[in-house]
Amino acid sequence: MKEEHRSYLLELDYGNRKGERDFVKDILSRYDRNTLVGSLLFVNNNPYHFELLWFLNFEKSHEDFDRYLASKYPTTKRAYNRFVDDLMASMGNKSYNVISVSTPEDVDINMTSETNEAFFFPDRDILFGVWGRPVTMDKFTVFLSHSSKDKKFVDSIFNELQKSEIRAWYDKEEIAPGESITDKINDGLRKCDFGLIFLSSNFLNGKSGWTIAEANFFMQQRMRDSSKKFVIINIDVDHSDMPPLMQDYRYIDASHDGFMDDIKKAISHHQKNV
Repeated sequence: MKEEHRSYLLELDYGNRKGERDFVKDILSRYDRNTLVGSLLFVNNNPYHFELLWFLNFEKSHEDFDRYLASKYPTTKRAYNRFVDDLMASMGNKSYNVISVSTPEDVDINMTSETNEAFFFPDRDILFGVWGRPVTMDKFTVFLSHSSKDKKFVDSIFNELQKSEIRAWYDKEEIAPGESITDKINDGLRKCDFGLIFLSSNFLNGKSGWTIAEANFFMQQRMRDSSKKFVIINIDVDHSDMPPLMQDYRYIDASHDGFMDDIKKAISHHQKNV
């Protein structure tokens, strides 16, 4: 029985065609034209919504492609619930340019870093060479560990930090719908330099366990590396009700006037010593 065709629509980086070319050429070299029977690039040149999509149609060996993609290119994204018929239909309003690429040579000719008939804008590195790169002077980042029930209070702290130009990792701003909460929080904890732990009755009684896990992360890191710092912001917990390990750390009492200034001073002190 003839095997059913399998189709894929992959998201490539419009602004980094130089980096994507090797990937596309590798796949085209791996599968012959009897296996990979369709290969089209869809290019959206709208500067408010750049897109570079690669449509692949396999007559056979799609299971091998699944395994190869997962093992060698695990970060490659599929454009889920978008199909080639949708893209072809949108060509009527000039949304996409379409390029057929069947060989590595086709890729070198058509998928250039410079502008051409299909790509109206060059790679971002070329534009950066003309206009300069975005500059971030200081990447020092503060992680805001809190209970979701204390969002209103933490919102006000986050707002004050932003007004003082202090970069903060705040789940409300960092985790988009559909993203893995676990992955994003772990990534945020790994990248941040300093922690603010907003201790409250909500924090200690959180059913999800995230708050305690985050606090444990900072305390364990502090034990391993004295440069890893955090400060506890005590919202409403009596000292005797604090976890034993937390009782050993001097905390900032959120009920006192000027506590926001104390938070900024603690951050500034640590930032100077990083």
